[in-house]
Amino acid sequence: MLEATFLHLPGATPEIERKLWEAGIQSWQDFVSRYQSGSLPFAIRTDWLNLIQQSITQLERGNIKFFAHLLPTSEYWRLYGSFKSQSVFLDIETTGLGLKDKVTVVGLYHNDEYEAFIDDLNLERVPEVLRCFSILVTFNGSEFDIPFLERVFPFLILPPVHLDVQALLKRLGIRGSQKAIEERLGFVRSEEVRGMTGVDAVLLWEAYLRGEQKALERLLEYNREDVAKLKDLMDYAYRELCRQLGWWW
Repeated sequence: MLEATFLHLPGATPEIERKLWEAGIQSWQDFVSRYQSGSLPFAIRTDWLNLIQQSITQLERGNIKFFAHLLPTSEYWRLYGSFKSQSVFLDIETTGLGLKDKVTVVGLYHNDEYEAFIDDLNLERVPEVLRCFSILVTFNGSEFDIPFLERVFPFLILPPVHLDVQALLKRLGIRGSQKAIEERLGFVRSEEVRGMTGVDAVLLWEAYLRGEQKALERLLEYNREDVAKLKDLMDYAYRELCRQLGWWW
């Protein structure tokens, strides 16, 4: 999808992008070829060719910041297909929803691997790990996860691009909590944690603090399902948004 994107060009609109696609210009390479042959469907700005050539080079270099600077934030989702291997899925557990509540667990999921960061064990490593990624994916992270993390880590540096799956799904007409949407779309959680909620997560943490190690294990399994299913939802949203534009991912 990214290599078919022209919305990062100055003055380009969805209508202009659609006209390019309909004229058979469906990639940056197509654009360069048609420009060189003088067969573009309409006159373009003189700086577009240079930016297209830079886009090809910067994608080869994996420079997501180049595209984040130029793309409208509403279209950041288009970066996911090209930078999926550099994406991290994040979900946190807390002692409650208030300003004085603590982060107990931060779960990260990347390249099909789960990593947990636990209060008083290794939570302090979260900032250094997050810096390794290009895209951060959350569910309602702007309202919940990120503000909590920024209170714990005042100098937190997040990946250059943040994708909120809740917002992307709303564009597709799909609303509700993460778990409700998972059920609607057929993403089934493991039987061990199916039906658990954030309230259960708080109770499990309290049990862990009383010395019940099994409670922590179950809490981490619950968190793991949160981030693993978040990837499923992101994959779904990306695929369906591509389809809305007439593209296959």
